[in-house]
Amino acid sequence: MKKTFIIPILAALVAVPSCNFLDKEPQVICSDTFYKTDTEALYGLAGVYGVINSLQLYGLAYSLHLSGIDDLCYYNRATSNSFSDFYQHDASTADVYNAWVWLYKGIKNANEFIDAMNNSELEDGKTLSNEARFLRAYYHFLLAQAWGDVPLRSSSVKSYDKTNLAATPQLDVLQWAADEMEACLPGLLEETEHAPSRVCRTTAQGILARVYLFMAGESVKGGDKKSLFAKAKYFAGKVIQSGKHTLNPDYDQVFINMISDKYDKTYNESMWEADFIGDRSSADRFTNGTIGCMIGLQSTSIEDISELACNYSYGQFNGSLKLWDLYWATDRTEEEDRLAVVTDKRQEWNLPPYNYAGYTGSASVYPYGGDATMGKPRNSKDRTPYHITKNNITTTTNEDPLLVPGNRNCGKWRRETAYEPCSTVAKAQFTQINFPILRYSDVLLMFAEADLESSGAVSDSAYNCVKLVRDRADIETRPASSYDVESFRQLVRNERGRELCFEAVRKYDLIRWGIFTDAMKDYNRYSGDTRWSEVGTTQYALKMSSSVKPQHVLLPIPTIELGVNTLLKQNELW
Repeated sequence: MKKTFIIPILAALVAVPSCNFLDKEPQVICSDTFYKTDTEALYGLAGVYGVINSLQLYGLAYSLHLSGIDDLCYYNRATSNSFSDFYQHDASTADVYNAWVWLYKGIKNANEFIDAMNNSELEDGKTLSNEARFLRAYYHFLLAQAWGDVPLRSSSVKSYDKTNLAATPQLDVLQWAADEMEACLPGLLEETEHAPSRVCRTTAQGILARVYLFMAGESVKGGDKKSLFAKAKYFAGKVIQSGKHTLNPDYDQVFINMISDKYDKTYNESMWEADFIGDRSSADRFTNGTIGCMIGLQSTSIEDISELACNYSYGQFNGSLKLWDLYWATDRTEEEDRLAVVTDKRQEWNLPPYNYAGYTGSASVYPYGGDATMGKPRNSKDRTPYHITKNNITTTTNEDPLLVPGNRNCGKWRRETAYEPCSTVAKAQFTQINFPILRYSDVLLMFAEADLESSGAVSDSAYNCVKLVRDRADIETRPASSYDVESFRQLVRNERGRELCFEAVRKYDLIRWGIFTDAMKDYNRYSGDTRWSEVGTTQYALKMSSSVKPQHVLLPIPTIELGVNTLLKQNELW
């Protein structure tokens, strides 16, 4: 069954007609007669959550184009409708404008919903209002994280002359967002029954750790950094101490659940997800999610789609050779270094040695997939192995674990029909696959980083958090005594890359660490590596890398917004 959305606090009062919260058509309508019933209030709250599962945010633009391209993930095509895939965007780029507009739409909906609930006599009005208040703060956080100084809209706009608003400094917006989230905590539900579709108290605490870590980073001017790291440690620690979340012992299963449209209520590792509900094959399966299609294992539509083991996918995003080396060559123990092959379970899932169909013409655009002689997808339920074309000679392998390390599709959300029902639409570009906003493994790694940076020492508690994540990946970890501050800092940073790649957090990690521009130039460093230089997509990664400049630590304020809000000024360097 589709996601188990049941609201315990309202279960006795309202029959929810759908099993997913965001199946509801969002309605934020404020009048003297609205929000008189629980059903009306739920529809209004859906309007506040609803921007999350839009194409402009986690369905495509924000999660992939604006936030997903980093030193571990690159766009594997020559051209893109989103200039941000190659860091060639500017203030007029559609994705930049659309994400901005939709975040402020979410803020507008939240403000109006809060106003309506303040005038409501519903028993659960305060709880629902606190969810909206948290979301309003979260949308401001996303804006300040990506754009820097932005207008802070803490109340609804009642007249036209209030629409123009000057930007508030980035640190002030982030602090306001953190203060709002903290103020919401007592009013959010303590239990996780609504998660990961909706926000509960531990979700908010985990996001607070993320906000404070970003505030403590190199890219944000001002603030007591040690104090901010201490706050991040505190809130990540609260999640850990709650005992409500643990790591799923099977890394693959975390994402199989998202692909299968299921919530994991045993481990609750996935703490918050952007919900998507179908493939647009019918009105009741309308969705805005493209996860698994735009980013996934490439597959091609054929007349009899049932013959494929994977629904349609462009497979437009690949893992970089740097990501491969993080899995295969970095942070190994001496014993592992002596072995020929030691597999990180996350690499096996995130960068698998196969896809389901690939271009097999004279140019080796995709060096794997398809029938090497016919140039067509294989009509088989078996996975299509890699093939390599060099000097007009094609060789095919059987899932060689060491083959084509820098040219593999992101497999984190593969559309394999073993997990996702076979689509009735041959070229179904929209999917039911959810996108993770916060996972418990992220919380563990945030705690380790915040503990290190606030104390200036490697503690057993920080070390144990990292080891939990590594143990699940079935790799060894050197003793805590072998790490000093710098080497443990690098271990945590590497672990975040291995664990959270493709989840729209790496770019902002690089920015807050103050290494974004240098890290993006690593593509140039790898360009001469024969493991990568002999495949076609290298040129696209280099095209992107050569475009990266210091200005890209922020997005530009959209041109249209500057024209409408005359109190705004463009970001420096743009």
